[in-house]
This record gives sequence, structure tokens and C-alpha cells, in this order.
Amino acid sequence: MHIAYANIDKGRYQNIEQVQNMEVQEDGDHFISSQLGGLAGTQMALRAAIELKVFSIIADAGPDAHLSAAEIISKIPTKDPSSAAWTLERVLRVLGGNSILSIISRKPSGNNGEHGLHEWTYGLTKKSRRLASSSSTTDELASFTTSFILFTTEREMLESQYMIKDAVLDPGSSPFYKAYGVNFFDYMGEKPRLRQLFDDFMEVSGKLQFEDVFKLYGGFKDLKELMDVGGGIGTTLAKITSTYPHVRGLNFDLPHVIDAAPKLPSVKHVAGDMFKSIPNAQTILLQCILHNWDDEHCKKLLRNCWEALPQEGKVIIVEMAISEELENNVEANDVLREDFFMMLLTNGGKKQTLAEFKDLGKAVGFTKVDIFPMPHWSVHVIEFHK
Repeated sequence: MHIAYANIDKGRYQNIEQVQNMEVQEDGDHFISSQLGGLAGTQMALRAAIELKVFSIIADAGPDAHLSAAEIISKIPTKDPSSAAWTLERVLRVLGGNSILSIISRKPSGNNGEHGLHEWTYGLTKKSRRLASSSSTTDELASFTTSFILFTTEREMLESQYMIKDAVLDPGSSPFYKAYGVNFFDYMGEKPRLRQLFDDFMEVSGKLQFEDVFKLYGGFKDLKELMDVGGGIGTTLAKITSTYPHVRGLNFDLPHVIDAAPKLPSVKHVAGDMFKSIPNAQTILLQCILHNWDDEHCKKLLRNCWEALPQEGKVIIVEMAISEELENNVEANDVLREDFFMMLLTNGGKKQTLAEFKDLGKAVGFTKVDIFPMPHWSVHVIEFHK
């Protein structure tokens, strides 16, 4: 808001400083309101840009490239390039205003240009480089970021968020259940597209979060046998057994998951239900499993693990943990964001503090807990010893 001081009835104000203070305050309030109100719009603009491969198109043009909307549209099949460029322009401006893209103004080639004597061009920033996979490279971090955004902006995720208020007023089921009347995991069984998005996100997320564990945690090298409970198609276990060939790998998951699992060297696939019983094993791995369930289900699973272990056996848990002293930093917010989606999708699933993990272990009979913090992602390796 801009105020022309000469036109103000100064009799209504004690002094001009009061007017200036009002201008600053109202400007700040306005911009804060606009920013908060535009959060959802920015996220959907980001999704559209990912689906149109805007970031990869810019990346393919060179490390410091800036392209106009028309230049980007020339790489995208569309029925009306001129109108499409103008629509895309407005999407790109929003992303630029949120520092997701950088904006440079330049004079267009040829005539004055359709929209005046200049045009805007758009380049990648630190944020959007995480969204760009160029034609010559593959980037797991880019895959993680894009898969996370695409999954969390799917229609089912958005519909579930409409039900958060109802879940607060009438607890007992997750917002997703309130929206669709079915458990999230059961729902995905009937929706291949959503299941694929979820699986893509979980696979690349698991790989990235496990990198530090694999490099820094020394607890795998002395094992003879390792069972990955809820191990999906066995990707993590295959990496462990390929590095430590002396380790016998058992991959345990639900029958329909095991049916889709490929044959892997040194890995035996075993089908079953972890809440009913778990086959005997020297050591059990639970990677990003406990956060899907409430405390009672976690205790049931851990009790089944305890019963499946020999006297000197242990459970190796890999999970993000919430700090007991919450801080406003990237890693803390990352855990809280994931905890939010646990609340959204599951009945009782949540991220735990380290103290809560210890309580779960002790509640089912584990006598010793060792904790190994990793440097990134707020990931911890937690050993429960029988």
C-alpha cells in the first residue's frame, strides 16, 4: 500500500510519523496475509511445473540458463503455444516470487514482443535444482523431491486435508479414513496410480535416509543373519547382503508384496503378517515401520520380534526421531512435516521421540537400548537388545 501524504487529512492524525508507522504496519500485514493465503496455490503451481518438466527443460539448456515462457513452451506439446506461454508465464512468476525460480528481465528478439518492450526469463535456484533431472544425469535427490511433491498433492491427499478439522472435533479415525471410509493402505490396493506414487516416494526416500546408516553404522558387519520386516521388495536388504556377503538375508512382508518382489542374490523372500507372527531370526531390521502405527500396534510388533529372536538377538530400528526440544530449523521441520502426514493418513501413526522409542522397547521386554544418531534427516539407528 502506498500513501500520498499530501492528500491525507492530517487533522485526523497526531503527526505524520503515525501515518508512516501505519503504512509500514499495514504493508507488512498485507504481505503476510497474501503469503499465507497463497501457500496452497504455490504448491499446486509447483506441481504443474514438475508435471510439465519445466525445471528439467531449464536444466537441459545449461547450468546458468534463463528461458522465457515461450522458450519453455516450445519444448512442451500444446494446442496453442501463444496462449499456453501466457498461462505458463503466470505460473512461473509465482514460482519466481517464492524464490523457486530466479527471474531476469530482457529485451525480446525480433519485434517489441507480444506483452511490451521486455520479457521475463526464468532460471533455476538452489531450491529448483532439486527438482531438475537433466537429460544427461539422474539425481536421487531430485527424484525424492519430485516424488514427495507429486504424492502429497494428489487429489486424495488434498481431500484428506479437508477433514483435519473433523478429525480434531471427532477423534477416532484419520482424516484420510474420514474422507474415504477406508484405511489408506487398503485404499492404495485399489488405486494403482496412487500406489505407484507412494512406492516411488518410499523407495527413493528409504535409499536417501539409509545412505548415512550404511556408511556410518557398523552393526551389520558382524551379523550372520538379518531379517528385514516390512522390507518391501528387498532393495535395502540386497544392498546390505551385497556388501556383507556372509550375511544371510530374509525379506519378510505381506504376500502381495512378496509376490511382486524380484529374485535377489543372498535374499530369501518370506510372506506373512508381522502382527500375527514373525519367523525366527538372529537379528531383525525395522526401517521406517513403527511410525505407521499407534503404540499398541508397535508393542504388538515389537513383542513378536522379541519372541522371534534368540537370547542374544537384537532389533535394529531405523527411524526419524522428533527432538524433545523443538527448534525452527530445516531438519526439525522435516520430521514434523512427516509426522503431519502420519496423522493425515494413518490411525495413530506418528513420529516418536527417542524417549518414546525407549519406552516401547522396555514395555515388551527388551533390556538394553543403544542409540546411534546419524548426521542428516534426523535419522537414528536404535538397537533393542533381548
